[in-house]
Amino acid sequence: MTPFLGHEKPQQIFCQSFAKDKLHHAWILAGDKGLGKAGFAQQAAHFLLNSRNRPETFCENQDDEAGHLLAAGSHPDFRLLRRGPKGDKEQKKARDNGLDMLDEHELARNIKVDQIRDLQPLFQNQASISEYRVVIIDAADDLERAGANAILKNLEEPPKNTIFFLVSHMPERLLPTIRSRCQMLRFDPLPDDDMRALLKAAEPKLSEADVDALVIAGEGSPGRALQYIGAGLAELEDIARKIIKSGDRDNSLKAELARKLSLKAATPRYRAFLERAPSLIAERIKAADEPKSLQMIEKWREASDLAAMALPKTLDNQAVIFRLGSLMGDLAPSARTK
Repeated sequence: MTPFLGHEKPQQIFCQSFAKDKLHHAWILAGDKGLGKAGFAQQAAHFLLNSRNRPETFCENQDDEAGHLLAAGSHPDFRLLRRGPKGDKEQKKARDNGLDMLDEHELARNIKVDQIRDLQPLFQNQASISEYRVVIIDAADDLERAGANAILKNLEEPPKNTIFFLVSHMPERLLPTIRSRCQMLRFDPLPDDDMRALLKAAEPKLSEADVDALVIAGEGSPGRALQYIGAGLAELEDIARKIIKSGDRDNSLKAELARKLSLKAATPRYRAFLERAPSLIAERIKAADEPKSLQMIEKWREASDLAAMALPKTLDNQAVIFRLGSLMGDLAPSARTK
C-alpha cells in the first residue's frame, strides 16, 4: 500500500479516540475529491487490523501480516466497497486486470444494494484474525438509495468491533440519518511541503520543474496532481505563461502548444491542459494590479466552459487550444492597454 502522507490533524483525532477507548463505530471522511481520504481510510484500516504490532499512530511501514493481506485484497476482516464494472465486458476487463484499470465510463453509476447485502456474512461471526472488522465505502456519495438505506441499518445497530469509513466528497448529500450516526472528519488541501513529499515518493524521477508545476496544478489535492504525472505540465505551463505575458500576437506560441497537444484529443497531456488552462487564467486575474473587470472575468468563464465541453462534445482540439490561447493572450498587459 502507498505510504500515507499529510493530514496530521485527522490522524491525531482518530488515534486519540482509539487511545482513550472512545473510538466511534462510523466515520465520514469529508473533503474535496483527491485529497487522500481513501488513503487515510486504508491507513486507518491497517492501524486497526494490525492488532499484533499496532503502533501509536499511522505507520508508513506496512511490512506485516495485516499489510500484506490488505495489499493482496484478501484480509478476512476487511471489505472495500466501490462502484463495480458497468457490464459483462467491463467485468471481464476488471477480472483480468483489476478494477483500478477501468476508466470512469466503464464503471457502474452507483454502489448497488446487493453489494451492501454481501457484507452481512462478515457481521454474523466474530473477527477472524483481528480485534476489529473494517468496512470502507469509497465513495458513500455513490450509494444508490436502497444501498444507503441498507447501510443505515448497520450504522443504527453496529456489529460489535466493526468500524465503518464512509469516504464522501459531498457529505451534505448523504442521508441526514447516516450523517447523524457518524463522526465527521474533515480534510483540507495539503500544504505544498506535503504535496512535494508525496509526489517525490510516488515518482522519484520527476524533475524539480515538474514537481513545482504539479504542486501548483494540484492545488493541495494529491489525487489531482498525480493524474497530471506524465503530462509534462511544466513545459505546457511555461508556454501558457508566455502567452499570458506577451499576448502572442503572431500566434507562434499557440501553434507550438497545438503541435504538442494535437496527437489525440483524449491524451493525458490534452486533458491536463484543459483542466489547467482556466486555473492559469484565474491566477492571472487574481494577480493583476488593476481592478478586476467584468471583461476579464468573462475570459475565465468562457475558458472554463470551453474546457469542460471540449472532450464530451469531441470539439476539434486545435481549435480549442487556439481559443484558450487567445483568451490567455487577451490578459497580456499589451492587449488590455489597446
